[in-house]
Amino acid sequence: MALPIDNNISSAFANGPLGIQRGSNQITQASSDLASSSIRSQTGELQSATKMTDALIDLQIGALNTQASARVLSAANDTLGTLLDTFA
Repeated sequence: MALPIDNNISSAFANGPLGIQRGSNQITQASSDLASSSIRSQTGELQSATKMTDALIDLQIGALNTQASARVLSAANDTLGTLLDTFA
């Protein structure tokens, strides 16, 4: 059974930048949350530390999502290059 390679590659080229944008948005939001949580709240230090921890975790997840999406684009680019070299 043949796979529709052109659909898979174009899907990777479409979803890669989308994933990078989503990861970037998550990094931006986590950075904003981290900056706002560093201001000591009236409710106490524990809540502030929890918010900072959550923001740091979200920041790391956003970075990993962005890296994964960039690797998807790189793999699609390599695949397309190989196909062009093979069939051209």
